[in-house]
Amino acid sequence: MDQDFTPLSFGQNKGFSADSFDMEVAAARFGGHGYEEEDAWASMTLWVAMRTGDVYALCPLLPSKWQASTVTVPSLTSSIVRELAVAQAEAMESDDELKATQQQYEWLKEMDNQDISVVEDETMVTEIRARPTNPSPIPRLQGPFLLDFEGLEEDMDITDILVIAPRADIDDLMAGEDEPELLSDNAQSGLSGTIICLLTSMGTLHVCLEMDGVKGQWLPRTCKNTFSTPMSEPSDLLLLESLETVRAKDRQSNMWPMFSEAFGSRYDFFVTTARTVSFFSLSSWVHRVEPELRSEDTAGSAFRINITCDSEIAEREQLLQLPPTDIAPDSSEEHLAGCLPIFDYDLGYLLLSFSPSKPCAVLLDSPEYEDFRASMAPSDSEEAPESHVPVPAHTRPPYQVPSVLYLQSPLVSFVADHVPHGHRHTLKEPVRLSPSTLELFTSAHRILSAYTHALEVAASDLFRRCERLQGEMRGQLTQLVEIGERIQDVSNGTVRGTVKRPPVDREQVLSSRLSAAQSRQVELTERYNNIRLRIIKAGGRPISEKEKAWMKEVDALSTSISEEDGKAKGELAERLETATAIAKELLSKMKNIPDVVDSAPSTPNTTHPMVPQRLQKAKVADAMSMVERESAVIDAITSRLERLSSSFPDL
Repeated sequence: MDQDFTPLSFGQNKGFSADSFDMEVAAARFGGHGYEEEDAWASMTLWVAMRTGDVYALCPLLPSKWQASTVTVPSLTSSIVRELAVAQAEAMESDDELKATQQQYEWLKEMDNQDISVVEDETMVTEIRARPTNPSPIPRLQGPFLLDFEGLEEDMDITDILVIAPRADIDDLMAGEDEPELLSDNAQSGLSGTIICLLTSMGTLHVCLEMDGVKGQWLPRTCKNTFSTPMSEPSDLLLLESLETVRAKDRQSNMWPMFSEAFGSRYDFFVTTARTVSFFSLSSWVHRVEPELRSEDTAGSAFRINITCDSEIAEREQLLQLPPTDIAPDSSEEHLAGCLPIFDYDLGYLLLSFSPSKPCAVLLDSPEYEDFRASMAPSDSEEAPESHVPVPAHTRPPYQVPSVLYLQSPLVSFVADHVPHGHRHTLKEPVRLSPSTLELFTSAHRILSAYTHALEVAASDLFRRCERLQGEMRGQLTQLVEIGERIQDVSNGTVRGTVKRPPVDREQVLSSRLSAAQSRQVELTERYNNIRLRIIKAGGRPISEKEKAWMKEVDALSTSISEEDGKAKGELAERLETATAIAKELLSKMKNIPDVVDSAPSTPNTTHPMVPQRLQKAKVADAMSMVERESAVIDAITSRLERLSSSFPDL
């Protein structure tokens, strides 16, 4: 069934159309910057990426007044004239190609015949051209350019596009010229194809290559009932590599990755995601593959190109990463803005970005800046003989305010997020003890505790920084005071010198340590003796001389047992009889002592002093205790002698 591709009139209502989904624009970017090293058509081409993954091109898309570089018009003239000559000499494959070449020639002819307005400035002269109106001011939509790869996901949600222009055809431009090359070295370097990079909402980077190029095509003039359907066949994009810029656990639902161009090389760029900024470079791969594409020797060229394309194409490096939020690590509020590279000879190579809580900056190395510093640095002959290398100052990164201080309190949206709609009316009623009320309080406590903990951590970090800053300021003030005193001493003619201690002999040090150890040993010995005496006194009064004599006798008796049997029998018998007699005598004396005391007259003798009754009882008690001890010793000796006698039956 035929479809009507006629565009709707202005102000006309439209219903549902497949274009509202398939042709939803995600991003657009021009294919060049108008540099000398770029293809002439690149800066006039607007590349449009659709959300579904299709890519279209509009060429040439020019304003009513525009400025061309010094190489643009000569490059267009050489390429268009050559193609027209080939088209006239040989039959073209289709009438559309011949018609497109003739339209390009008419467009170039009008541009050459028009008057150029010159704008003079203090530093340069600028030529301003008018946009040609023949064949039409409206370019034709070319495409779609499709990714032909089976491994890609069906629903690609494209967020941004980056187009790297192909190099200019220097050989055709400088053909027949006897003068040396007028272009810079950058104009002779680069890839002869267009590199198209696409970013998806999941953080996937697709690097594609388009080798056919895009040239100028126009729509026919708008006349009533003369609109014809533009014939545009799809073209394929060669997918070189697909890279994941975001980990699966760090992906967010609202993530919108973006490209940012880098300085130095047009094959370097930055990719900004929700929490990271990464650097990608295709320069090394371009330098490897371009000689193979331009080589005249085609033997084995396809194999070498396949090996180069199968190797690593993009070099990557992560420059910036936001720390996870303390309250909600997957919070959608934290998202980095597109990074902005700045190159200045005073500031250097600076990369700026911004999050809702704080700005972010990264200082990068710049080869051009290093070369400029090296050229401005004085030579070795100009340097002073006593030049000193300056000591680098102690720097500390500036204080970054934690994002929790900027976030809205989670209790503001607590009711809308955590309380069901059917239970919200109970919040205005008296509190009732129920499982739902307990769950509500538990959820509120959990959220509030996490929020207050994050606030506590942020406040404590600030407090510690303030304390450290105060300590450092005190130290600096102390140093300033010391420096001021030294300056004053120098101005007064008196310099404070450090007091030098006389050298200490090693033998003297050893002798002093030895004497200290000896004195310590004496002190420990005295303490030991004192403690030992205290322990002995704590056990009772010391042993008397008689007790010591009895102990010696017992020891002698124990040693005499091991002598000869005959001699031992006689001595043991005699000693046993003596000990028994002594024991009986002592026992009789002990029994007679109380009778003697009681029978004594109550009237004291006038010739002897009166002894108190209490003292007499004390003396008697001492005597009784002594007798008891002696009797105990005698009993022990008797029992031992009995045991010994039992071992000798003849005794």
